[in-house]
Amino acid sequence: MLKKAGLVDVRPGVGGASLRKPPDQITLLDVYRAVGVVETDQLFRIHEHPNIQCPVGRNIEAVLQAELKAAQAAMEERLSQTTISRLIAQFQ
Repeated sequence: MLKKAGLVDVRPGVGGASLRKPPDQITLLDVYRAVGVVETDQLFRIHEHPNIQCPVGRNIEAVLQAELKAAQAAMEERLSQTTISRLIAQFQ
């Protein structure tokens, strides 16, 4: 996944992986998107077939959707501000 996203090169053997870009040009958002943890705008999922007889079930998506999208946007914004080089600096 990381190779397909253009973030790493991989060669057979020990130590066969290397970054394709400088670490200050790769963000956690790049990695997050590369590994395809979730589909776009789908970090939070709501039951796909709620009981329409239930007042909560039939309304919960409309009530929560904007909040959940805002939460995902905030998380992605934070990930976009953190580079691999910043993480490396924390180990040194």
